[in-house]
Order: sequence, then structure tokens, then C-alpha cells
Amino acid sequence: MLYMKGLITIKFIPAVKSICIGLIILLSSCLTNLNFGDSENTSLQQNFKNPPHEVRPQAWWWWLQTPSNKEAITRDLEEMKAKGLSGCMVLDGGVGPFGPYKWKKKTVIDTTEIRYEITDEYEGGSLSQPNDKMETWSKPWRDMVRFASLEAGRLGLDFGVFIGPAGCAAPWVTPNYGQQELVWGELLIEGGNMINQEFPKPNFSVQTKRQRENQTVKDAQNTYYNDLAILAFPDTKMTSINDIINITDKFDEKGHLNWNVPKGNWRVLRFGYRPTGRNLGGVFYIDHLSREAFDLHWQKTVGTLLNEMSPEERKAFKYVECDSWEAGDPNWTKNFPEEFKQRRGYDIIKYMPALVGVTIESDETTEHFLNDFKLTISDLISENHYGRQQEVAHEHKLESYAEASGPHQYQADLKKCVSKCDVAMGEFWMPSPHREKPSGRFLVREAATAAHTYGIKKVFAESFTSVGPNWEVAPFQMKAAADQAFCDGLNWICFHTFSHRPSVTDVPGLTHSAGTHFDRTNTWWNQSMPFVDYLSRCSYMLQQGLFVADVLFYNGHGLRSGADAFEWEDGMKNPPESLGSGYDYDKCNEEVLLTRLEFKNNKLVLPDGMSYKVLVIDEKTPVSLKALQKIVKLVEQGATVVGKIEASMLGNLDNVTEYQNLIKRIWGNLENGEYKIGKGKFVWNKSIREVLLNKNIVPDFECTGLSDVGVIDYIHRKTEDTDIYYVASKWQPAEKVACRFRVINKQPELWNPVTGETRLLTNFKVENGQTIIPMEFGPSSSYFVVFKEPISIQNSVSNWPQFKTVQNIEGAWNMSFDNNWGGPESIVFPNLVDWSTHDISGIKYYSGTATYTKTFDMVSLNENQRLYLDLGEVHELARVTLNGVDLGIAWSKPYRVNITSHIKAKGNTLEIDVVNLWPNRLIGDTFLPEEEQFTKTNIRKFTKATELLPSGLIGPVKILTTKTD
Repeated sequence: MLYMKGLITIKFIPAVKSICIGLIILLSSCLTNLNFGDSENTSLQQNFKNPPHEVRPQAWWWWLQTPSNKEAITRDLEEMKAKGLSGCMVLDGGVGPFGPYKWKKKTVIDTTEIRYEITDEYEGGSLSQPNDKMETWSKPWRDMVRFASLEAGRLGLDFGVFIGPAGCAAPWVTPNYGQQELVWGELLIEGGNMINQEFPKPNFSVQTKRQRENQTVKDAQNTYYNDLAILAFPDTKMTSINDIINITDKFDEKGHLNWNVPKGNWRVLRFGYRPTGRNLGGVFYIDHLSREAFDLHWQKTVGTLLNEMSPEERKAFKYVECDSWEAGDPNWTKNFPEEFKQRRGYDIIKYMPALVGVTIESDETTEHFLNDFKLTISDLISENHYGRQQEVAHEHKLESYAEASGPHQYQADLKKCVSKCDVAMGEFWMPSPHREKPSGRFLVREAATAAHTYGIKKVFAESFTSVGPNWEVAPFQMKAAADQAFCDGLNWICFHTFSHRPSVTDVPGLTHSAGTHFDRTNTWWNQSMPFVDYLSRCSYMLQQGLFVADVLFYNGHGLRSGADAFEWEDGMKNPPESLGSGYDYDKCNEEVLLTRLEFKNNKLVLPDGMSYKVLVIDEKTPVSLKALQKIVKLVEQGATVVGKIEASMLGNLDNVTEYQNLIKRIWGNLENGEYKIGKGKFVWNKSIREVLLNKNIVPDFECTGLSDVGVIDYIHRKTEDTDIYYVASKWQPAEKVACRFRVINKQPELWNPVTGETRLLTNFKVENGQTIIPMEFGPSSSYFVVFKEPISIQNSVSNWPQFKTVQNIEGAWNMSFDNNWGGPESIVFPNLVDWSTHDISGIKYYSGTATYTKTFDMVSLNENQRLYLDLGEVHELARVTLNGVDLGIAWSKPYRVNITSHIKAKGNTLEIDVVNLWPNRLIGDTFLPEEEQFTKTNIRKFTKATELLPSGLIGPVKILTTKTD
């Protein structure tokens, strides 16, 4: 074996090989425990081990539209603080409707797949709503919020409130301030005479081009209606703008058209606008295109609350938040014509027939007007809703959060919407039948790429959302979902959801019907802090420096085609085939392209330090004249642009000839595949990967040696002098792979987010601009690989310890269950068994914590050995105490703790507290009269027919030691 550092080579003779290996391991261990490097690296390590307040998870504190009390509020907040959360935001959305109709399938999370199986196990289950109601934003409700904010301040928690669920629905919204839609009706008239004809109110939506079927909604809408214009034009296939006559003044207040019609066949359109009728449980959405509507909404909600709050109550109040867009497709507001003219430079009125399928001047002119119309809607949503929220929040020294990145928003430039927020925000879901496809579960990427291109540090997310499963997952199952979201760009967690219930004794208690239950009544709540620490460590590291990407895709205005052709936008980090794996990317919109992107020092750069090697034009992305001109300028300065333009996004005032000439100049001879302008070039007919490799840009990360089911994902962040990679294995089978990182001349370090431990990796090699490291991944495991210091130690000793069994812990265990929950206070298990298979019903249906106790002697004890207690199969978490010393909580596979410092030769006392999930007790209660049931909750999903979940310590329990090759 050779040990190499610099030019020194030491050759070990076989006789002393094992001694030298031992010395190298000892040296590596010493170096690992030293505060190596400068103070910056020390600080990085310290904050990794003990993450600061500002990176710790928050929770959606979901209130249930029912009266509560100060004791319950205080209990919730104290428990959040005790488990390491940094704060919460109040969302009062009630219990929600997600009951039996969502329980027709069960979710099965296997070691290498996720399945959704049709079942009748939950048939007969029920969801009940609370009897008492409290109106959101009422005076009693605001008083509760004020007290909650005061308590949050006392505890050092950050506090926020939702200004409105699912895109701001509120009970105060009247028709004139609700969402608006453009509507139309028509008359076909034969000219040459004077007419006095009734012209009924329009009943066709411009958005849908169909009459609404919901008569109730239609009638409600007709109570508030405003006319815009009456337009007449010859009934021909194509109409000149000069032939369109505005005859609004010929329409009287009684609804009659009085007009001396010129000869010919005329088509007359009546345009107006009315509320969309879009609502959330009968509560209507505000007009998102209207600054005035938002201001009134603020005044009715947060503004009133702020006016009532004392300085002490304001201490913790840090932010307001708007939920994800579930508000449909509004397309008008009362001052839309003025806004259109200001932004697009011409009058909209005579072009409005194009909105209902009339061709004006030409197909091109019509298309350009429709583009202008769509962009105006997009601008108004981003500026008058998200942008106005930020402005008003800042006026009150608050931060503005919003789930502005979709997925249900089709009309707005999502990245521009995100840019109007103080944090970028997306969402990700646990597996559930409600979102079966992974592309529908991971919706972080759009928020992350907007954050990267707009210089926003934090990528926040509504996290672990689900509809269907209830109390059926533990932190280990949640870890795989979090890891994928982290690799997609997430760097700050917000649990969905922590339900607030008025009782401090009922368990699981009154709860929201969606989301992964993460609150004080969960069986494993008291064991949850190590999981919170893991999420905090990941968030801290992934907020350092800048995201590393080689490719910037131009995404245009990001407008999608609408609900009828809905597709998830970048649900996961799935690179196009042309790019392949190993290179990461961002997408930018037109605003970033025009105002933030430059070419300097042989890179495409943004003001905040982000940089890219190439710009890619996706063939599906329509490109405007301004965008094309800027792209040409970047190429002239030296940029490489991959792809070609196949669709335009021109407005009616753009110079079409200039646009076409530029297109012809660059891509006029498509067979060439390359066109040079100035110092740069356009490239097509080559994959993005080919272009990068031709520029000698090797992949940023590669992984070889994966099993057939293996999936290793990654993300790379870079500070001024440190490269931080996060690598995660998706599935549970162990993986032994070679990972290649595009870093050279730096010592790799392994930082474990589960334990907070850091150590050097010594077995690696450097070649072709990459550091190659043999790595091993356990079940759904993940690591940070950090490069900062110069290479200090390099050898062929395995980076991963190999374990061998020293002793099996067999025989009987003394057991103690909580008698208050139906289990025996004391019983002996002759051997380890699954509780759900036990003959005693109090154990079979037990949910909660039980304690395993055992005394044992070591068969042999070598002081030089590092020893570990391996628990084998555990359902679901375990706290280990050895000889009176708490060795911590094992919550992820392998369930293993270090016992080296606390084991002795004789008389060891081992205690293992194991906690399972709620379903078994809830199932058991279905066999009992209501007065004898142990649980109280509004969700009675589990029935006598429901299959019990495996529970307890299954084992085998072993003592392991590490061995070296």
C-alpha cells in the first residue's frame, strides 16, 4: 500500500502493514476531531453540528376555525420551541374535506418503490367537523392571534400569519372586489335600416368560450356586471381594425341597441366583465389583478390586526404569507384598459374581438395582440398581487412570503412572481394517492431556479404535504422525500402541518385532514428533535454560497397553455435528454435576461454572483424581439448559445421585419449548425452535453457502480473557497459506488447531517479534473461532501468502516408499557416479537412508547475496539440508554448507536424506549364502546378491517465492531 502526500512516497512492507494502517486510522481520527482550517471552516462545522435559529424548520400552525384557549396556544408553542423549530405561521383553514373519498387507496412505501393499492380497509371510516365555529379574522380570532404572537415572542419563536388561503379567499370579498372575467355576447344583424333591439347581458366567458353550467354561480355573477364596449364589424372571415366601429354610445340604459346599421351583414359584440364566482368553500377570491383590491384585503385582515397589537405582541411578528394559487384564471380588472395601454402602448378596445376568435388584420397581428393581452395579465398578477403584498409588508416592517411558483398558476410569469417575495417558496409532498406521480409531488424546482436567478437566498417549502395517509409515516419515511426536495434546491423547511387543537388532553385530537401530522399529539413527537436537527443541518449547508449550474435555459415569460393542457412545471430536476446527467441548470425569464444577465470573464453572470457556461434556447419557448436582441448582444460579447428559435413572442408594436431578419441571419442555413457573431457563437444540431464537453467542461457530478435500482441525486453549492455537495440515495438497498466531483487539489470531508459528525475522506484519487471517491450508501442515506482545505492525507484505507458482529443480545426482555394506553405495566418477552402479533390485545393494539430492559455481560471487551449497538428492525424510533447514559435517538436506518465509551465487561443495563405509530390503537378502539376508547379524534379512518402496522423492536439486537481490510 502506498501513502502519498506531495512528492513523498512511503512504501509499507507487509510485516508492518497492519500497524501502519492502524496508525493512519488513528491519525485520520485525530485530524477529524481537530478544528482544522481557518475560523470560517470552524464556524461552518460548528453551525453544521448545532444549526442556528434562522435555518431551523418552521411549521404551518393550522387552526381549525373553532374556539380555543390560552393554555392550548401556549402548549403548542412551547412544544415547537422544545423540538427545535424556529417559528410558525397561523393558517386558519378548518378541518378540511379530505375524508372517506380520499381513502380508497393505501400507500405502500417499499424499499425500492412506492405503490398505491386499491383497498376497502377504510370503508366505513369517517371525518367529522368541529361543532363550534370561529370566523377567521373576527375580533375573538384576532385576540387569539395576538396572544399567540405574544407567547411566540416570549419563547424566541418567529411568528407569521396567512393573509389568505389558496390565493387569498376572504369572507369580506364583495363582487366588485372579487376575481373578474371578461364576458361577451353577440348579435348578427342585417344592415340597411335602423334597429332598436334588446341586447341581453353577455353570458359567455372569454376564458372558456362556453356558457357556464352552474346556474347559481351565474346568477350571483349577474348581480354585479359592468359593460365595457359594444363593437360592430362586417361579418367576414378577416376584419380590418379600421372596419371595427365602437357603438357603445348607441346602447341605452334599458339594454337596447339603437343604431342605424350600414348596409351589409354585421356582427355586433357586447363586452363586459363580471366576477368569476371562483371561491373556496363559499368564500370568494379577491381580484388578483387589482392593487386596490389587495389594499382593501390587507386593511380587512393584517392591517386591522396590526392596529390592535401592542409592541410586545409585535415582537415576534415577522412575516405574512399567501398560500399556493388555487384561484383559477381571472383575466380582467376594472382598470384593465388603462393598464394595457400603459404597458403595451396602444388601446385595447378595438382589438377585443380577437379574444373571442376574430382575426384582425392578419393571423400575425391577432397573435401579437393576444400575446400582449396575456403579458398584461401576467404583469398585473405579479405586480398588483405579489408585488403589492411585498410593498405593504415592508411598510409595516414585515417580510412577505408567498407560494408564488405554482403549480396551478397558468397565466403569470412564475419567476417574476417569486421575485416579488422575500423568500422563494414551493412545496413537496409525501407519497399519497392524491399525488401519485413524483412529478406532482416535488414542486420546488421552479421556486429554486427563480431564487438563483433573482438573488434570493432562501428556498422555502410547504413540506411533507399529503392527502390520504394519516399518522402512517415516521421520520425515516419522510427523509427520502426531504432529500429529493433538497437536491431540487430546497433549503428551508416548513412542516405541513402542525394542527392546533383546543384540547390539551385529547389525542390524537382534533386535526386537519391533510398534511403529514407533525405536532404535539403524535406518538413520536417527543423523539422528533434529531429529525428536526437533520433538516436544520441540511438547510444550513444548502444556504451557504451559491448554487452551481453550468447551463442557463431561457424560459421566456414562462406562460403556460392553461388548465386544459396542464402539465407540471419542472416537478423534479429532470434534465432534458440533450443535457443528460451530471450537469445542473437554471431557467431564467425575460426580465432576468434583459436586466440581470451579462457576459463577463468568459461566463454568463448575474449580479449576485451566479454564473453559467452556456445559454440554451428551448425550441418550445417563444422569444420576443427584445430577448432576441439581448441574446445576440451576449453572443457578440463571447457567449455560447445552444438551440434555435422556432416560435416568437411578439407584440403589436414590435418590429417584425427586424425580428425576421435576425432569425434569418443566424439560423438561415440550418445545415451549418453553427453561426459566429463577434466573440461568441450560436450552436444547434448538437446536444448541450456535446457543447459542454467540447468546451472541456466535464460533468459536475457522476456516479458509477449503482445497482439496478439505485438512484443517487445531488446538488452543489459553492462559497468563495469551499465546495459543498449534497448526495443522497433514493432507495433503501445499500449502494457501493464511485462518485466523481468536479473539484481538484482539495481534501474531501464527509459531513453526516443525521449525526452532525464530520471526518476526512482519505481514500480518493484525482484525475481528469475530478476527485473520485469510493462511497457507500445505506438505506435512503445522504451526506455532504465538503472540499475546502488542501490535501493533507490520502491513502487506500476504506472510507467506510466494515462492521462485524461481536455479540448477539439474545434471550428475554423485561417490558413496560403505559397502562393508561392499554398496555401491561410489566411483562416479559421471551424473545423479540412484533407487538401487532401478540396475543394480549393491550399490546397488539398498543400505540405509544414501551421500554425494553435487559442486563448483559460482554463476552470479551477489547479497549481498542469501537463498539456499536445495532437494533436491527425497529418500528419506528428508539432511544437507547446504557448504564444510565442516554445515547440518543435512532430514527433512521441503520438503527445504530456508538456505545464505545459506556460499555463495561460485566453487568451492563440496557434500556430501549421504542415508539410506534397511532393506527394500531385507533384500529383497536373500533372494537371498543366509545366510552372505553383510548383515543379522541375527528379522523376515524381506521376500521376493524384495517391491517395492523408492524410495531416495536424486532431486532436482532447485536453489538458490532469495526474492522479494517
